[in-house]
Amino acid sequence: MKFNKHLFIALALSLATIVTLSGCSSSAKATTKSTTTKTTITAITDGNVAPFAVKQKGGTINGYDADVLKAIVKRLPQYKLEWKLADYEALLGNIDAGRADIGVNHFGKTPERQEKYLFSKPIFEDKPVFIVKKDNNKIKSFATAAGQTTLAQVGTGFSLDLENFNKKNPKKQIKITYVKNYNDLQDISSGKYDFAYNDLSMYNAEQKQYHINDVKAVLLKKDQDGKNFTHPYTYFVFGKTDKDKKFQKAVNQELVKLAKDGTLTKISKKYLGSDFSPAALRK
Repeated sequence: MKFNKHLFIALALSLATIVTLSGCSSSAKATTKSTTTKTTITAITDGNVAPFAVKQKGGTINGYDADVLKAIVKRLPQYKLEWKLADYEALLGNIDAGRADIGVNHFGKTPERQEKYLFSKPIFEDKPVFIVKKDNNKIKSFATAAGQTTLAQVGTGFSLDLENFNKKNPKKQIKITYVKNYNDLQDISSGKYDFAYNDLSMYNAEQKQYHINDVKAVLLKKDQDGKNFTHPYTYFVFGKTDKDKKFQKAVNQELVKLAKDGTLTKISKKYLGSDFSPAALRK
C-alpha cells in the first residue's frame, strides 16, 4: 500500500483539533460549574409570627413573609436559602453579629433601625385594628383607648405606634404591658387586658385557628387615627455589608416583578384570605 504523506498530515491535524476541542469542552464545563457556585443566604425568624413566618412540625418555615422570600430566591439562581430560628429579642442581634443575612419576622421600619439596617421595599400593607370584647363599644380609636390597658411586644411596629401616642399624649396615656408571647385574642377574651393592637390579617388568621367568639376586631379609621399609623408597611431587614447590599438590590427587583405578575397577591390570599400586598409595588 502506497504511503500518502498529505493524507497522514490531514489526519494528524484532525486528531489534534478533536483533542483541542475536547479539552476546551472540559474546560468550559469546569468554568460553568465554578461560576454556578451559590451564595448562601441565612434568613432568621422566631417562627412564631402567624401567619407570616411559622415553624411547622417538620421544621420548615411557612407563611406569607417566608413564602415571599422563597419565591424571590427561586428566581435568583445565584443564591441558596437557609433558615435559622431565634427568640424575637435576638433576631436583629444575629444580623449584627453576621450570623444571619435577612430578618423575616413582620418587621416595621423605624428611624433607629434605619441607622443600622437596610430594608427591602414593603412586602405587606397593614390594616390596623383594635381587638376588644364583643360588648365593648367604647374603644374605637387611639383617643378612646387612652387610660386603657393593652399588651405589646418590644420593637414591633404596633408597640412603637402605642409608644409614640403616649409620648404625644403624656396626660392621656395607654397602659402598655410588654410580653414575650403575644396571645392577644386569648388575653382579651379572658379580660386580662382591655384591648390589643394588631393587623386585620393576623386577627383573621388567629380566629381561623382558635375560634374565639367573644372578641371582635375594630378597623381603625384613617381620618381619626391616620397620624398614629406610623408603620403601615412591613419589610425584610438586612445588614449593611457589601453582600447584604447586593442581595437587597436583587430582592427589591424581584419584589416588584412578583407584585406585577400577581404572585404576591396569590401568596397573600393563601395565608391571609385577601390581598394585603402593597399596591405601591404595582405602580
